[in-house]
Amino acid sequence: MFMFLPLTIRKMAMFELDDINRDLLDLLQVDGRMSYREIGERIGLTAPAVAERIRKLEDAGVIRGFRAVVDYEALGFPILCVIRLNAPRGASGVDDKIRDIPNVIEANRVTGSESHVIRARVRSTQHLEELLHELWEEGDSTTNIVTSSPVPRRPMNLAATDAGRVV
Repeated sequence: MFMFLPLTIRKMAMFELDDINRDLLDLLQVDGRMSYREIGERIGLTAPAVAERIRKLEDAGVIRGFRAVVDYEALGFPILCVIRLNAPRGASGVDDKIRDIPNVIEANRVTGSESHVIRARVRSTQHLEELLHELWEEGDSTTNIVTSSPVPRRPMNLAATDAGRVV
């Protein structure tokens, strides 16, 4: 006899944003070096008020950091590849191995037929093959080389998505 238990769905607490915080985050996503004064002029606040809002967003974990956007092609890594790895479920060490490959710029565990989707930057197809040899120890893979990016990585427009608004 089977016993059905109620499914518990873990709901993450959502940080509620007002329109000013949404606009502030949209500006920072485009230019994280924008001064508090300039942000304030654009959203109608004083620089100290902007600083306080940013501090609160950092404290709440909404803003997790600021970073430079690097052009990897300019540094000799012209090939962006997407690798779909099919490692056995529950295999230990796969995440660590992926994390230790310096050319991996993003890796996600996914649902479906693959276990991971990995994005990496390499210098050449030979370099890609060397990277794949490391991953093949963990499972089979399917690899695509990106030929163009009609929508490159970009910030999400929070105002247009009603982010942080209870619906």
